[in-house]
Amino acid sequence: MKYLKSAFVALMLWTVLPSTAQNSLPSTAQLADDNGFQQVYLNYDVAGNEDDEPDIVSVWIVNKQQQTATRLLVTNPAAQSVWDRMQDRNAVSIPLTQIAAAYKARFVPGENKVIVEGVPDARNVWSYLIDLNTKKASQLSSNSGLVGFCGEDETYIVMQSYRYNPDPEVGGRFPILQLFTTNGRFVKELEVR
Repeated sequence: MKYLKSAFVALMLWTVLPSTAQNSLPSTAQLADDNGFQQVYLNYDVAGNEDDEPDIVSVWIVNKQQQTATRLLVTNPAAQSVWDRMQDRNAVSIPLTQIAAAYKARFVPGENKVIVEGVPDARNVWSYLIDLNTKKASQLSSNSGLVGFCGEDETYIVMQSYRYNPDPEVGGRFPILQLFTTNGRFVKELEVR
């Protein structure tokens, strides 16, 4: 019930707004990234409040050659976490309607994909990998956000997470770097401590 009002507003925005429309990019949309061919914008459709109601954000893709704007998704504050399904650390497929929050977006170099990130639980960064060709999304098993990209022959996604120190006398958290393929497959991680 915590996000019932926000979830209802997100559902209404999703059903009322056209999913594809030329020149319909909201005037309040903010450019998040540009890959030369496309741009990704974030628009704060409904501002959150002090009662833990998060922002409802729409994510838009602009095709620069065709001069069209397409609404890719509207965040859903009531989206459920999939952390418990990430035992193998590979990304977990989710519907676009289950993207909980968005405050940042970046194109994946050399791919028609975008990474959208948000913080719906006031603690962890939830990162979503979205294929713009298929409109399929997956949540990556990192909790501290995108670091960048690396690789020459193949692009890899570098994410940051944290882990808790298993030694109770030391305690605290320490950062790790995680490497994923552009399909969301976990490759390896490096502890930074």
